[in-house]
Amino acid sequence: MPDPVAPPTALLAGRTALVTGAAAGIGAAITTLYAAHGATVLAVDTDAAALADLPPGVQTLVADVTDPDFPAQVAEHPVDVLVNNVGHFLRAPVTFADASPEEWEPLAEVNLNHALRLTHAVLPGMIARGRGGSIINLTTVEAHRGIPGHVIYSTYKAALRHFTRSLSLEVGRHQIRVNNIAPDLIETPQVPYQRLVAPEDRERWPRWAPLGGPGQPADVAGPALFLASDLSRYMTGSTLHVDGGSHAAGGWFPRADGSWTNRPMNA
Repeated sequence: MPDPVAPPTALLAGRTALVTGAAAGIGAAITTLYAAHGATVLAVDTDAAALADLPPGVQTLVADVTDPDFPAQVAEHPVDVLVNNVGHFLRAPVTFADASPEEWEPLAEVNLNHALRLTHAVLPGMIARGRGGSIINLTTVEAHRGIPGHVIYSTYKAALRHFTRSLSLEVGRHQIRVNNIAPDLIETPQVPYQRLVAPEDRERWPRWAPLGGPGQPADVAGPALFLASDLSRYMTGSTLHVDGGSHAAGGWFPRADGSWTNRPMNA
């Protein structure tokens, strides 16, 4: 897929964005596209070397957004667009009965708590400046469906989804919009499908998602640009599903003859 190119009229000219987890994958794609559309972007990540590879003009900050002290570092930053992108499974699948409660807090920090703290830190400034704004939370398809082996992860992601909905009601009067993007089947450093899916199995992608796949980080960056711009000015409390149709399919899989089944005999 070609790199995004700014159109004659940049959609984010004059705006300041803060993107977390911005050094690679979805975060880097969003940062690059925002910068191409005229935004001043502050890119935050723990990976200093990867941050250095972002386009010229992007401001970078090496920091761990799950550190409770981090929000104070950016509370006074003039944020018009906040993208809470950080999230992670953190571990291999394990049943809830076998999971250790000590694992719950790290999962909470990386998938929910940091987004609450950072939003809480920058929101007063967004309100005081009176310019409106856009807050975009990256959730997952698993915030909308069950995922065995990752019960706590999906629980916190579902909580982030509902945080979005409830916050959107409180801040709408300030023309601040709050929306989610729920990706699935996107090729990222966390989920490297080109390595995880063997070459002989790649023809199965049309059975895993109606649009095939895998999707690319740029496929998420486009919707993130839409939600940050005035193109979505009357949209709040909503979720954009960027998943090739996996959420819509809801467990239905196509057969070779064009019919569908929710009981695949050859997974």
